[in-house]
Amino acid sequence: MAKIAIVKLFNGLNLAPAQLAGQLLAAGHEVKVIYFKETVALPTDESDGYLELDYPGVGFVANGKQFSVDLYKPVCDGEEQLLVEELKAFNPDCIGFTVFSGLIGICGEVNDRLRKYFDCPFIWGGPGPTLEPEKCIGFADVLCINEGEAVIVELADRLDAGDDYSNIVGTWYKRGDEIIKNENRPLMEINDLAQPDWSRERYVYINEDKIVREYYPENSRSYSIMTQRGCPFSCHFCIESRYQDMFGRKNSLRRKSIDLIIDELIWAKSNLRIKKVMFYDDVFTVHPRWMDEFLPRYKNEIGLPFWCYSYPTTHDREMLDKLKDAGCVAITMGVQSGSERVLKEHFNRPTKTDRVIAAAEEIVGAGITGFYDLITRVDFETVDDLEETFEFLLKFPIQMNTFMLPNMTSYPTYRYSEAVIAAENVGILRRPSEKDYDFYHHLYLLSRSTLPVNKIREIRNDPKYRENPALMAEFFDHKPVLNFTDAVPMRVRQSA
Repeated sequence: MAKIAIVKLFNGLNLAPAQLAGQLLAAGHEVKVIYFKETVALPTDESDGYLELDYPGVGFVANGKQFSVDLYKPVCDGEEQLLVEELKAFNPDCIGFTVFSGLIGICGEVNDRLRKYFDCPFIWGGPGPTLEPEKCIGFADVLCINEGEAVIVELADRLDAGDDYSNIVGTWYKRGDEIIKNENRPLMEINDLAQPDWSRERYVYINEDKIVREYYPENSRSYSIMTQRGCPFSCHFCIESRYQDMFGRKNSLRRKSIDLIIDELIWAKSNLRIKKVMFYDDVFTVHPRWMDEFLPRYKNEIGLPFWCYSYPTTHDREMLDKLKDAGCVAITMGVQSGSERVLKEHFNRPTKTDRVIAAAEEIVGAGITGFYDLITRVDFETVDDLEETFEFLLKFPIQMNTFMLPNMTSYPTYRYSEAVIAAENVGILRRPSEKDYDFYHHLYLLSRSTLPVNKIREIRNDPKYRENPALMAEFFDHKPVLNFTDAVPMRVRQSA
């Protein structure tokens, strides 16, 4: 039996450590999961004293202010000591880091601090090592490339047996100055995954001088679950397109058996006192026949309100009525841009905007609270594209909610990022000015107000608002929605 510690930097979506913990326990090993530090979102003019992640997130929120997201305080001595004491009490044979894009720098700092105290291998897994292995191997002894469940179990088995672990399929291994790049591991049979482990006795939270044992990483009584891995689409700004490059588009999408999903949710409902379910599938609504089988069972055996993610072409009103009947209270739909040129040429999302509007109207018509994603500050945009997005949003149902307009973040090796680099290298990359973006961000938010469309266009045409977009704040009539499953009052547009 090996003892594996998993360190997750920052609170947030927490399926990865829970899944790894479940897999290790099923294989007969011991696990400790430590959530270390917190991130915050602050107005950019109030972010002094905080550090930014490798790829900082910035966006406009519903009050029209620009926010910096994923800020954090520097690691302090007190935090370090609490972390070290907790790990020493566990006495791990290996320390693992779940590393997301943008976290490599801070994970590297914590990793190096721990090496002063622990003479054991450090393994990194997650999107960071998969996308930037050359950067990550500078910190870790072993990198897991892509899925980690089978890798972490094999590593634990070999540590327990005292065997060499330099040649594990699906890893990179560092021996002195030598880097051994083993072949990719085939994708797992998803039904072979163990149930994620949420046993409170294995979880610890540390931030500044505070430590919480028997910690459950969700404070909203919601349960996070994925019924599938992969996505049927290949958006160029998404890590799924990279996975498809590695393993093939056809093989990357896998869905669990309904029996296993229901069993997991029954356990969660009985043991965690949950009040709602969050389906974190890339596109939950991708298989209508699967939905026809799953939703009646979910309604009868689970019966909790839930949120999920959809795509404009993967649902219709009939499916949404079934989702509503089964307990769906909220759906987020990817929109990303109102410019068909940007969608097709740079995002690889060739869906017509008319269909996107119709898909939103179907959500509203079904009586489900709707949210949408919109990506702004796109490197290939023009002012005409910004105007096209604005006009699109005026047609988009105002009952659809957004509370953040995030900048596009170009993570390394994404297809979108590679196109940006290529354009920069030949000097053809152009984008609107910050003043243009500020103006249109406020207009985008104003499109969610109940003002008549002609009044919004009048504001768009008034030079004083273009000169000082912050003046539009007086017209905002809603507040940010902080939780996908919160009830949101239905808004209707004022008559002219």
